[in-house]
Amino acid sequence: MELLLTMVGVEHLDASVDFYRELGLVPVWWPDDDSVLLATGPAEVPMIMLSRNCDETRLGPGGVFAIDDLDEFHRRHPDLDWLVAPVDGSVGRYAAFGDRTGVPIRLVDYSHEPAAAAVFARRGPSGSRMVS
Repeated sequence: MELLLTMVGVEHLDASVDFYRELGLVPVWWPDDDSVLLATGPAEVPMIMLSRNCDETRLGPGGVFAIDDLDEFHRRHPDLDWLVAPVDGSVGRYAAFGDRTGVPIRLVDYSHEPAAAAVFARRGPSGSRMVS
């Protein structure tokens, strides 16, 4: 799995985007009306995804990891504390589980989403990796 970014659920998307703009981040992709990805510059890799989604707000902030086959991972790990079973989302197939302390670990398989693949293809050597 590769760490893509941090997901933050927000109630007021426009106000949140304005706040992060004041900190120097810029929107680089709006996959739908309720989500935006922010980066340090227009051609940079996104580092934060804001989502106006009450379920995401309830889950709390956490990492989003890319995975090659989300459904297979879900089948191989039924013992995880699945908070969100695999579903289709704005950036690809999506699921979330809680770690041992309750922190949400979000997984996304964007292999069939060309727009998401293009945004995340900007990843450079700074992309961190996690062993699956």
